Amino acid sequence: MHQAGQKVIPAISTMKEFEKFLEGKETYGILMNFHISLVCDVIKRAHEKQKKLLLHLDLIKGLSSDESGCEYACQYLQVDGIISTKGKVIETARRNHRIAILRLFLIDSKSLEKGLALCQAVHPDYMEVLPGIACSIIPYIKEHVECPIMCGGLIKTPQQVETCLEAGAFAVTATGLHIQI
Repeated sequence: MHQAGQKVIPAISTMKEFEKFLEGKETYGILMNFHISLVCDVIKRAHEKQKKLLLHLDLIKGLSSDESGCEYACQYLQVDGIISTKGKVIETARRNHRIAILRLFLIDSKSLEKGLALCQAVHPDYMEVLPGIACSIIPYIKEHVECPIMCGGLIKTPQQVETCLEAGAFAVTATGLHIQI
């Protein structure tokens, strides 16, 4: 994914944002807050335009955010990748040869250390660190994990995107398509 050179990955929560994504230049997008009844059609339409969708499994309505839900998303929905905070889901995505992104919420030092240990145990393809505005911790995280890191959450300006990239993130996830780099 990071070989594509896409610096901002849109987090898509509405059909309006999805339509903009289909017409935009970005290859990758994150699908979240959608109802399961829409997801199959949305993924099919994205694939018809040579777009790739990463499904935030923890934030899809009507789909279980466990291993069974991940199997369904990979095998039936044909999603390109999975984002989750759960280690078993990341392992399931990897077994299904999908992009596996472990999402880490930085709340305090304990959550950081627990997330680093989980990352070392499940070997995701990527780690997404939230909130992105806490990107000064990226160099420390990079010392402890072997996967590329992206940032997300509370990113609102191109300057914040640049700060994340300069700190060592390969990309930033952002709601909507309002940030272009």
